[in-house]
Amino acid sequence: MSVTITGARRQTGTGVAGRLNDEWDRLRAGGQPDAVARWAAAEPALSGCRRLADVEAAVAAAGGADAVLIALLRLAHAGDPLAGRTVLQLMLGKAIRIAAGHAGRDSREALEHAAVAALWTVIATYPTTRRPARVAANLAMDTLGVVSRELAHRRTETPAEPDVLAAVAGIGAGDTADTGLTELLAWAVDAKAVSVADARLLLDIYAPAPGVEGGAAAAERAGISWAAARQRASRAARRIAVAVRADEGPRALPAA
Repeated sequence: MSVTITGARRQTGTGVAGRLNDEWDRLRAGGQPDAVARWAAAEPALSGCRRLADVEAAVAAAGGADAVLIALLRLAHAGDPLAGRTVLQLMLGKAIRIAAGHAGRDSREALEHAAVAALWTVIATYPTTRRPARVAANLAMDTLGVVSRELAHRRTETPAEPDVLAAVAGIGAGDTADTGLTELLAWAVDAKAVSVADARLLLDIYAPAPGVEGGAAAAERAGISWAAARQRASRAARRIAVAVRADEGPRALPAA
């Protein structure tokens, strides 16, 4: 079983943490001896390591975490993706705890995705020369800061888009009938307020075809994260509202 700095219970399965842990188990089973040998030759803190399990053990050893993490971060910054992935795995338990600390602000999947993405950003930008001590704590605090700022940004970027669209389309926010929304979006595309792609995304999120799930499932079908889809939908909804206020309102579609 692999080691994490936080000692958090490892998740497996289809969630963000589960998928990453399953991927790591496969990497660890192979040992990655060639990559680890390169690390050992380049970084004294890793000189005794032969396989990924040895790197994990070196981090867990008393007093060894800072030197090993800094070595891995330097390797990652030099272009070694496995070194960065190793730091991610070692800190994954903390990232999931950060996500859990924001429970209720979004779905568990979205929060975990945000925390892992934030951790990747922190790993890629960590100042190894300026902050060589308490590295795990610094990585965790920086990740928490990125997640907190992202969630605060989402609160301003994602108002109640269905309410905005319903108001300008003249339909009830809870209605599933989408004739008014479809007409509104067609008008918005014609008025160049939104792109065809954005109109399709809005329709797929808020008024999907019968038997098709909207929301986060629509984002997945579009190949983007739910957070990115919500920001994109929010901006599109505001552009439509502005365009409607500047015009007489949605025009009837011409007959085919």
